Amino acid sequence: MKYLVATLLFGIIGFFSACNSTNSEPPALERQHYTFAGSTRCDTTSNTGVDVDVSYVLLKDDTEGARKINDSLRLLAVNSVVGWLDSATVGSHPGARTDLATAASLFATDYEAVRKEMGSLGGCWELETKADTVHASPKALTVKIETYAYTGGAHPNSSLSFYTFDRETGRMLTLNDMIADTTALLGVLEKEFRQQQNLLPKANLEEQGYFLRDGHFFLPANVGTSRDGLVFYYNPYEIAAYAVGPIQVTVPYEKLNGILRDDWL
Repeated sequence: MKYLVATLLFGIIGFFSACNSTNSEPPALERQHYTFAGSTRCDTTSNTGVDVDVSYVLLKDDTEGARKINDSLRLLAVNSVVGWLDSATVGSHPGARTDLATAASLFATDYEAVRKEMGSLGGCWELETKADTVHASPKALTVKIETYAYTGGAHPNSSLSFYTFDRETGRMLTLNDMIADTTALLGVLEKEFRQQQNLLPKANLEEQGYFLRDGHFFLPANVGTSRDGLVFYYNPYEIAAYAVGPIQVTVPYEKLNGILRDDWL
């Protein structure tokens, strides 16, 4: 099974109007909620079965950008389940890529197959996803998706993913869309990382137990916007052991002058 690289509603600023003026009114949000209700749902008495719970929001704005963002949010919600399925299973049931109920049913099928193969399992399998908007500037909207999963083993797994969208077009932005100089950004982030982790500027990170890439510090997979600055989020195992937990570093915007593209402030 694959880990999903896959979660607080602080406020939304209105979308750009067609004449490129800014609407100060926050758009209406509609929460979507799916709960698996199949026959193999977790039975707390026998401690067998699966629980799948997916919660996310859609924007009610009737604009092209909002519609495209909503399409992405629906797919991300489904992928939070699909990411835990065997690739062969997904290949045999392509509808699971776009339908939550199908994906959840296949998750339950995988559970039954493993239980049959092993004879018994130590409890229910659980999969919970929560997606919310996090922050909005006049042009960019950041959403985070948190996933908690237990499919046996010593401990559950959790992950958080940030996704940032162009609010006018609905396009999902890459880091290069927002950052003009990633090399400079890496230096600023490492300095903030060391300060947060109470490490001296010259301390060897690997000797301190951190995971590096070819001996070098690196940007995390997940970067999002916030009111106070860019948020850099390292999931468990990404840069440190599971016991350390996730590491989140916020770099204030004033330290990103000349690094962050002005269009996305």
